[in-house]
Amino acid sequence: MIGIVILNYINWNDTKLCIESIFENEKKLKYHIYVVDNNSPVKCPIDLSLILNDVSITLLKASKNRGYSAGNNIGINKAINDGCQEILLTNNDVLFKDNSIYELYKFLRGNELVGIVGPKIYLTNGKIQMINMGIKTGLKEKYMYLLRKTIFYPFVKTFINKFCALEQDLSKPFEVHSVSGCCFMMSENCAKEITPLDENTFLYQEELIIGFKMEEVGYKTMYVPNSEVIHAHGQTTSQIKAFSYTCLVESELYYFKRYLKSTAVTLFPLYIIRTTKYLGMSIKYKDFRTNLMDYFKGTIQKLLQKY
Repeated sequence: MIGIVILNYINWNDTKLCIESIFENEKKLKYHIYVVDNNSPVKCPIDLSLILNDVSITLLKASKNRGYSAGNNIGINKAINDGCQEILLTNNDVLFKDNSIYELYKFLRGNELVGIVGPKIYLTNGKIQMINMGIKTGLKEKYMYLLRKTIFYPFVKTFINKFCALEQDLSKPFEVHSVSGCCFMMSENCAKEITPLDENTFLYQEELIIGFKMEEVGYKTMYVPNSEVIHAHGQTTSQIKAFSYTCLVESELYYFKRYLKSTAVTLFPLYIIRTTKYLGMSIKYKDFRTNLMDYFKGTIQKLLQKY
């Protein structure tokens, strides 16, 4: 049985649409859905409450919203304890196409050295979401990635092509360092090796941490384009822009300090870049101004903290 973990926060309607897409498009597999509500301040609507009563769904409620990893850990733990042999993590703003879950399952079952598989992800405008971390992200790679939308792009083009897998044949499976955290499937053995997910990040950088752990345990991560999903990227975070940006910076600093042993000195230029952008956004958006002190408090703490 496949355990499908859907993390919900605020946007119950997205969760409803996600579940309905699974019901409609996955006919070949036995699965159980674990909806984890990350302590949403918004009550579940009646129409979704009726769906959640389905025998194939378990609703799990977090007592506190501690972020992406902590919320997913609740579902992962329950799925493992229930004997699920594969575990699919998905954001609630993902819609599954015909047999998309089956294709991930089939590839995972047919390749014992592979621990994680990710689908081809389309945005709502029909474009492919190019979040394929083809190579490991170190501090050098992070700086190069930040140059992709500047006049220095020609100097980092080769790296960007490798990192985003832009020159890969997207009709065939290929190995990557990590896949998008919005939707991926793990084998049971892999899940037991790399979970619980690191709960020191609230949002962002989870993929990089998972990729680091996959290196340690020796499982491969594969992009499987036969599986296709649609991702309404940023539906939840669009409502908390300043907070989510602060989480990005905090998680970024944590990843580099905890996993790559970067120092505050080497991270300071990155911190200045991120802070300059935050200050620029605060001129335009009220919530950035309102949360300015929280930004400095959280990010400076992460910059100076030792692990």
